[in-house]
Order: sequence, then C-alpha cells, then structure tokens
Amino acid sequence: MAAQGWPLSLWLWLSLLLSLLLGARAAAARWSGAGTTPHLQSIFLGRCAEYTTLLSLQPGHQNCTAIWEAFKAVLDKDPCSVLPSDYDLFINLSRHSLPRDKSLFWENNHLLVTSFAENARRLMPLCDVLYGKVGDFLSWCRQENASGLDYQSCPTSEDCENNAVDSYWKRASMQYSRDSSGVINVMLNGSEPTGAYPVKGFFADFEIPYLQKDKITRIEIWVMHEVGGPIVESCGEGSVKILEDRLEALGFQHNCIDDYRPVKFLMCVDHSTHPDCVMSLASASLRRGSPALSTTRDASLVISLLVAWTSSSQV
Repeated sequence: MAAQGWPLSLWLWLSLLLSLLLGARAAAARWSGAGTTPHLQSIFLGRCAEYTTLLSLQPGHQNCTAIWEAFKAVLDKDPCSVLPSDYDLFINLSRHSLPRDKSLFWENNHLLVTSFAENARRLMPLCDVLYGKVGDFLSWCRQENASGLDYQSCPTSEDCENNAVDSYWKRASMQYSRDSSGVINVMLNGSEPTGAYPVKGFFADFEIPYLQKDKITRIEIWVMHEVGGPIVESCGEGSVKILEDRLEALGFQHNCIDDYRPVKFLMCVDHSTHPDCVMSLASASLRRGSPALSTTRDASLVISLLVAWTSSSQV
C-alpha cells in the first residue's frame, strides 16, 4: 500500500513527473553557453534593416532577407559541426567596403570598443560592420539530436571547437582583416589578469594572419588600463611585447601607446573623481601648457573687471 494511504497510481504519476523534470534540467545543462537568443530572426532582420537604411553607413543595396536565409542555413547543422566556411555565402551577401584608417581590432574590452566607436561614426570595429552587427551579443545553435533551435544552451569552445557562434566570428574576423586598410588600431586590456594579448585568440589566430600587408601603413596598439584596476601589462611588457615582436617579424610598422588619451577620457566619464582620472586630466593640461589654468585666470580677471566697473558706476 502507498504511504499515507495515497493511491499507487498517484505515486507512479508523481515519480514519472519527477523523472521528466530531472531530464529537462539535465538537457538544459547540456552545453556551457547561453541558449539561442529569443526572437533571433526579428533581431537579425531589424539590425540589418537599420544598418542598410537608417544608419546610412553603406549604400542600401544589401538584401536583408537573402542575408538571413544564408545565415539560417547554418542553423540546420549539428551544433558542433559548423565550420567557418559554412558562413561564406552569408559573408558574401553582407560584405561591404571598410573606410580607410577606421578599422579597430580588440581583445577583452568589447563594451569599451563599442562605446568609443560610437556606431562607426568614430571608428568601425567588426561589430559595426554589417556582417558583424547582425550577430553582435547574440547566441544561436540547433538542438543536438533534433530539428529546431536550442533555447536552453549552446556549445562554446569549451564544449567543441566547431560551434556555430565561434565559427561565425572566425569567418567574420578573416573577412574584416582582409578588407582593412591604412592605419590599423588595436585596443587591448592591460588590466586583464591573463595578459593583454591572448597568444591564442581571435586577433592572434583569425585576424593578424589575414591582414593584407600591402594595404596597411601602420598598426597602432592601445593598451588600456581599467580605472582603479591593476596594471598587469603595458607596452613592451609580457604578451604585449610578444605582439610587438610578432608584428616586427611580419614587417608591419607599429607603435604602442599606454592609455591612449581619447579612450581614457571616455573611461573617466563614469569615474570623474577617481584619482586615475583627476591625475590624467591634470597631466593633460600641463602637457598642453596649462590652458585650463590659463582659462581660470582669464575668467577671474574678467569677473574682477566687471565688479570694479559696476562699483564705480554706482558711486
């Protein structure tokens, strides 16, 4: 007899329900990455339409529906069997020219890069190129042994190399490098505990090898340190030195700057009273011949003259 007089059929039903719940939880944890972004198609097409029409960054000749269909074809593949070449048609349909001297490569500072680039108005990183814009911050993959998208989890490089998202960015990175020209900018995070330049990463493995030397005049490296954060590496140190040596060996002219001032000022917008920012602003004023102090003195002089004139006129 079932405990507490419950019918045996009820216990069997509860046991089955518990098994289903446990199975669903196990399935949800299949991969280590986030699941497919809800409303993926709507977001994709919306970004494409905005880019090609509203932003006016490039002529609006791209067909967003055709671009989506080329991208969608990859969603039918096994989540761990997607190669960079599977995105060839998608790249070919969405590819466009890049402005000279506007390319911005990066590692470990995605949000800072997007803020500084300002929707490609200042610079144009990969995430501001059409084929990068439509997938930025999104996730996608097919279910492992079934049709349809997996909204619970998707594989990352920890699960398998040939996953849908990494292969997408590998292919996009290759194209972005091939199309970049003039002065090339690279923003690195000098406060990253594992090093500013990952010797095994997208920039090292899928961007540097595809740069077209005959199209590039110089490579500018900016090593940025977080406000109040540790200074793990700077120019000429650690992995940054490895990068500089690699570029030297490849024959690229290059320059390295610690805390490139325009980017540092942007970082200080949210930390205006932090000592790192106060000192930065003060030193910048001194290097420019103290115009800030000069402006203050001029303003004080004008105020004094106005007060004196007012007083004399009232006598």
